[in-house]
This record gives sequence, C-alpha cells and structure tokens, in this order.
Amino acid sequence: MARPEWIEVGRIKRPHGLRGEVRVASSTDNPERFVAGALVYARPARRGLLGAADERTLLRIASVRGLPEEPIVAFTHVDDRDQAGALRGHVLEVPGSELPQLAEGEYYPFELEGLEVRIPGGRAVGVVEELVESPAHDLLVVQAAAEGDAEPREILVPFVAEAVPEVDVSAGYLVVQARFLEPPAEV
Repeated sequence: MARPEWIEVGRIKRPHGLRGEVRVASSTDNPERFVAGALVYARPARRGLLGAADERTLLRIASVRGLPEEPIVAFTHVDDRDQAGALRGHVLEVPGSELPQLAEGEYYPFELEGLEVRIPGGRAVGVVEELVESPAHDLLVVQAAAEGDAEPREILVPFVAEAVPEVDVSAGYLVVQARFLEPPAEV
C-alpha cells in the first residue's frame, strides 16, 4: 500500500487549565512527535458548519508535560481556554513524507494492509486486512479466502517471526505458516 498523505499522531481531547493547554490522546509511538518546537497539523474530526474536515491548521508545540500516552500540550498562539476549547476533537496529523525510515524487518501498519497472504510453497490463502496491537504482540487480521461452499473467515495471526517468516512489501505478499491459519481445536 502506498504511503498515506497524512498520518494521525493524536487527537485533542479537551482544554486543560486556563492558559490554552490541551490534553491529547496520543496515537504515535514516536517519542519525538510531541516535543517543544515540533509542528503538527490540526483538522476537524468531521465536516462541520464552518468548514471541511480536510482543512488543516499548522500548530507549533510550545511545551509538553504529563504522560507520553496523554500529554498536556501547549501550542504557540493558543493562549487561553477558549482558544484551546475550539480545538477540542481535532485530529493531529503530520505529512506522510515525514515518517522516519524503519529498520530492516520493521513495517508500518499501512504497508502490511492489503498484502496477499501465502503459505510456504506460495499458494495464496487470503489478504491482510489490518494490523492490531495487543499486549503480547501485534496481530495480523487476515481475511482467509473461501474454500468450496465455505464462507470467507477472519483469522488473527501473531505477527512474530515464527508465524510470519517472510514479508515482501515490494512484491505485495507475506508468508504465514499454515498451522497459524487453522481454526482452533475444539475442546
């Protein structure tokens, strides 16, 4: 899948205090995303009476405090609670071109979505729908192809080397060990 034009890094939850700070629900694991001096773009979460949902406002982060998963952020030129309140619900994004290159064997979720799922030997058995985070490890949501009269089914595959020994994003596929695609045994 192509690199998206915009990447969501957080959502503004609500104003915090009287000096224009806001609470942000972070959706990035990049610790450099919310630091003083960083630039983000804010857009309304949905179309409203005053404008389209794709209009973005450039914001510079003045300061950050609190927890990384829910930082309290101050933006330059947002000086009071009313201005901060006007940002409630806005999505914070960065251009997709600003995403850092990942190390060998690391992938962005959008790179995996839509990849053909093959078993060793090369037979196609489905498509990756999405990557879901879980406490132990990420999970691939695979839409398995229907066989015979069977309905297509959704399978969760752990995104670990034992289950997924090969990923070739440029060729558009990944390989999953067949045993991870089998339905669980009845108990």
